[in-house]
Amino acid sequence: MSSTVGMDHVRVHPKFLHSNATSHKWALGAFAELLDNALDEACNGATYVSIDMLQNKKDGSKMLVVEDNGGGMSPDKMRQCMSLGYSSKSKMANTIGQYGNGFKTSTMRLGADVIVFSQSLGTDGKSPTRSIGVLSYTFLTETGKEDIVVPIIDFEQKGRDWTKMTRCFEDDWNRNLETIIHWSPYTSEAHLLDQFNFLKDHGTRIIIYNLWEDDEGKLELDFDTDLHDIQIRGVNRDEKNIEMAKTFHNSRHFLTYRHSLRSYASILYLRLPTNFTMILRGKDIEHHNIVNDMMLTTRITYRPQIVSGKAPISSDMVATVTIGFAKDAQHHIDIQGFNVYHKNRLIKPFWRVWNVAGSSGRGVLGVLEANFVEPAHDKQGFERTVVLSRLEAKLVGIQKDYWFKNCHEVGYAPRRPTKSSISKAPNFVPCVGEKSSLHPTQKEQGSISKGWNMKSGIKEKSWVPNQNGCGTPNTMDKSSSHPNLYEQVFIGGSFRTQVDKMLEQRPLVDEANQDGSSKKGESHQHPTSKTMSQISHLKAADSNCDLENLILIKLEAENQDLRERLNEMNRDLQSEKQRCETLELQFKQEQQRSEGLEKEQTALVENFAEERSRLQKEENRLRKNLRNASTTIEDLLKKVKQLEKGGVATIKKED
Repeated sequence: MSSTVGMDHVRVHPKFLHSNATSHKWALGAFAELLDNALDEACNGATYVSIDMLQNKKDGSKMLVVEDNGGGMSPDKMRQCMSLGYSSKSKMANTIGQYGNGFKTSTMRLGADVIVFSQSLGTDGKSPTRSIGVLSYTFLTETGKEDIVVPIIDFEQKGRDWTKMTRCFEDDWNRNLETIIHWSPYTSEAHLLDQFNFLKDHGTRIIIYNLWEDDEGKLELDFDTDLHDIQIRGVNRDEKNIEMAKTFHNSRHFLTYRHSLRSYASILYLRLPTNFTMILRGKDIEHHNIVNDMMLTTRITYRPQIVSGKAPISSDMVATVTIGFAKDAQHHIDIQGFNVYHKNRLIKPFWRVWNVAGSSGRGVLGVLEANFVEPAHDKQGFERTVVLSRLEAKLVGIQKDYWFKNCHEVGYAPRRPTKSSISKAPNFVPCVGEKSSLHPTQKEQGSISKGWNMKSGIKEKSWVPNQNGCGTPNTMDKSSSHPNLYEQVFIGGSFRTQVDKMLEQRPLVDEANQDGSSKKGESHQHPTSKTMSQISHLKAADSNCDLENLILIKLEAENQDLRERLNEMNRDLQSEKQRCETLELQFKQEQQRSEGLEKEQTALVENFAEERSRLQKEENRLRKNLRNASTTIEDLLKKVKQLEKGGVATIKKED
């Protein structure tokens, strides 16, 4: 204490509780903080956490209760819990909490007031204690407090009885009890102690009351739509998605997690201890892994480059990405994103990293645990760092690659990347005299297209003349030296119609053999040498014409590809424009919020300055009174001495 004498102590105004709670923009994120605290108690023997709704017997309003059977809190830990920024878990392994702010922000986000009951067996397991604390925004504002005051009372067990546990004076304990009874939902000390009957030997029971309302005067939390769920009203609730979730069962978590606590809590943790249960309004929450909603899955290992370009060695610095299509993807509903976990906790639910106009990317889901990026204070996002940017870019690449390779599996038209995918088809020699040989069937076209490969030396399908002079499919090596008489252009899985028209105009043997004559029922005559010469000239002329036409077709195909690329770039540009507009809007909102916070900070500084001035005056007044008192004491001492001397002299005279 002597080391802080003469130093100025910063005071925290009650308004800070409300402004601090606004870090949770999403109500379900506040529930997640309370679930995190309960799950952290699993190391102390907790086997369940229960969330339910209670009725306030004082005014009939609805209250929230969050209860676990963990180790509970000792009187000292209760005071630390109520303190801002204190955390005993920041250096503990396998725990989620680290900032010491989650309890205050989460409870104040859901309601104006909270009362906490906690029972602990003590460090030795043989000295049980009970603590009751109230953090009440209503109490602080209505009584005009300028500091955050938290009334707390403690009990200790002696034999079978629970007795008061005073830290200073008994009057202070009694005053805290009166304050708790007046501003809590309970009317007596006995009613307060009844709450410990729910905890048995140890655990914590948190009751949040005076829940926040929306602009229409309705509770922000919806307890009536589903008696086994807690949902939220407002912009996070999409009735269309709710109806779709009834039809597309494998996509229900994507469609409902924004407004349903049961849906969100079921995917909140990547793994749950086998003996730990989450209960919501009397019904167990079924743990769910999004991987079970996926098909055609594949796993990719990502090792971020963090220091000096070296790959990390620790297993925590490596992420395994599981990616696949949602089982409902064949219905082409717009669902996609990555569930990114940090130390087992979901931080970014269904993170949409690839934002592109159109249907590209639809139906692709992913799951990964990234322990090498730090979560933000509200645990609803990550700190914007270079490592996060690299991860985001990597996930975009993974999703694009997976989509282009597999989109046809769920009914989308085959797509191709931005690079040109036009390639030369295998060479073939057409059959002279038979048009059918120049137009392969769909089965043959498929076999040809499957045989294409741009790598040299790989065998592929080609058309070579058979003994009758007709083109037939054959397997040949791409590096072989067969003459390239004609060249195919194959785009999108089918021959171009221009090639078909051109081939239909090819001269037939029977048409060239004009000198030959045949009678009905007689066998066909063999062509003469003159006829063969005419056919050779026709072939040469036709070959040159065909080559020119094919070059023109190839140029048209390249033209078409350029047009498609230009259209895709225009779509990307439009998407980026919309994204920029959204970012500008978010920037303005954040700027307004920053201005509001600056005003609040200015007001707090002014309050601090006024309070400091008042304290300075009070200190000067007390110092002056002290000096006056010292002077008075000295005068009185002198008079006492004089009286003593006078008394001694009188006694001597009498003698």
